[in-house]
Amino acid sequence: MKILAGIIGGLIVAILGAIVIAVGGASKPSSGANYGAIAFFALWVVGVVVAVTAPSAGKAWRRLLITSGVLSFMLPLSAIVFTGSQVAGTLEKGGEYAGAATAGAAIGGGMISGFMGILGVFLGAVFLVIGLLVGRDKQIVYVQTTPPGKSET
Repeated sequence: MKILAGIIGGLIVAILGAIVIAVGGASKPSSGANYGAIAFFALWVVGVVVAVTAPSAGKAWRRLLITSGVLSFMLPLSAIVFTGSQVAGTLEKGGEYAGAATAGAAIGGGMISGFMGILGVFLGAVFLVIGLLVGRDKQIVYVQTTPPGKSET
């Protein structure tokens, strides 16, 4: 069961991590896609290793889902990095319509950041709630009784 958790949970972690890396590096198309592909396979292997080394399948799911939640919250940050580098690249090109191109890059990047923010917060909340509820240790409640012959008052 830990292997299955590693494969499926690791796939979720790998997809989210690859999106974070690829979007963050998308301003450089030559290297951004390569980093995303490498990150996908590396994070999938890391997810499987984390699941296999967990003490139980529930703990493996817990670790992978919390990691997925953290990566989901990083989605808007990677979109903001993309927007900033795209606006800076548009300013560097210059030209007659540099101001309009910069405004367009800022508006488009703002829309992408807003979409990623909504998606990231929703997915992050879902993954964190599920991750915090799965694989918890059972609570042990100790009840101490009064010794025989003594009253409770």
